[in-house]
Amino acid sequence: MRRTIVAAWNVPADGIAPALVILSVCLGAGGLTGCLLAARVGGAGETSLHAYLEAFLAAAQGGAVDIPALWGQVWDTLRWPLAALLLGFTALGVLGLPVLFAVRGFLLAFSIASFVRAFGGTGWLLACLVFGIGGALSLPVLFVLGVQSFLSARALAARVRGDGKGRVLWGRDCLIRCAMCGGVLCVCILLERTAVPALLSGAAGVLLNR
Repeated sequence: MRRTIVAAWNVPADGIAPALVILSVCLGAGGLTGCLLAARVGGAGETSLHAYLEAFLAAAQGGAVDIPALWGQVWDTLRWPLAALLLGFTALGVLGLPVLFAVRGFLLAFSIASFVRAFGGTGWLLACLVFGIGGALSLPVLFVLGVQSFLSARALAARVRGDGKGRVLWGRDCLIRCAMCGGVLCVCILLERTAVPALLSGAAGVLLNR
């Protein structure tokens, strides 16, 4: 079993670093754009956002925040890794994966920056609870699948250009990696349905009474 798990991570070492750098830069660029946009929100938009977050905190403090429907939460958790996985089956993934990571970084950073702008430094606590617990598990999964898919998409693109040397990574090892990532995402969903609501309720009381 241990040998099988180790073999599952056997991907071409010379391609991991460039793929990881490209996707990390795209995620960071999207995140920076999200932060800048959140900082520029003003006027009626800022007032509406602050009112929405205040209402959200009040509901969380009173324990009135509804746990999302299971299938809806499963979709919210799986859609990004699933998109990264599917893009590995096409040469267009060479372009699609950087865009996917940029969009993911933008949305995540914009949401976090909005909490911080509305509640100042203490908004980091709320942002970490809402996005950090799930993100600590789902983002590594996204990178594992994203790098794997980027290498495969690059190999497919090489074949389209007439260079048959590219190595497409789909096979038994890929299935094992996907199964491991699926297990991590199941833990992520479980935590977001159990631990996060309780922690959020306590944090909301601290933020509203500060």
